Amino acid sequence: MMALLRSRRTMFVLVGLVVVGLVVSAAIGLFNAIGTAPVTAPQQEQQQNGDRGTGQAPAAPPDAGVLGQAPPGLAYVSDPEADVYCEGTECVRLVMVMTEDGELPEDSRASVEAVADQLTARGWEEQRPQGAPADQLFLSDGEHILADTSSHDDPESAAMLMLGDAGGDTTSP
Repeated sequence: MMALLRSRRTMFVLVGLVVVGLVVSAAIGLFNAIGTAPVTAPQQEQQQNGDRGTGQAPAAPPDAGVLGQAPPGLAYVSDPEADVYCEGTECVRLVMVMTEDGELPEDSRASVEAVADQLTARGWEEQRPQGAPADQLFLSDGEHILADTSSHDDPESAAMLMLGDAGGDTTSP
């Protein structure tokens, strides 16, 4: 038995089994995370809460109009129903930054920076919510908070901003 445990072939087999087990475990966790129920839109959640008679209705997310006019050459795009996501009583709105022609900008990072520059000129301040990644942009005007949720590494990805009520969970840098 000891000679079997000392052989290289047995060690390679055991290491292979452990690696396969870890990969399978990670895959199962990923599929479970993907398979969880999606966050519902506010109207659906209100109906569900109304049917049960329990819980509070979620607050409506801020309108994209709180961002004001988009920087020159850019436009804000947000579907009033499809771009609203709620969890519990909190709702956020996703806002895409597109060109005025309705196309994806060439550089999503530059588009988000143009929006951030314009908003900071209007009095919005950079925030650092507790536990937020250091490289993610957060701005707040005191009532609303704006987060950059873009995937800047993907050239096919739009510049995406998440707009929500500030509440009281933000802290200054």
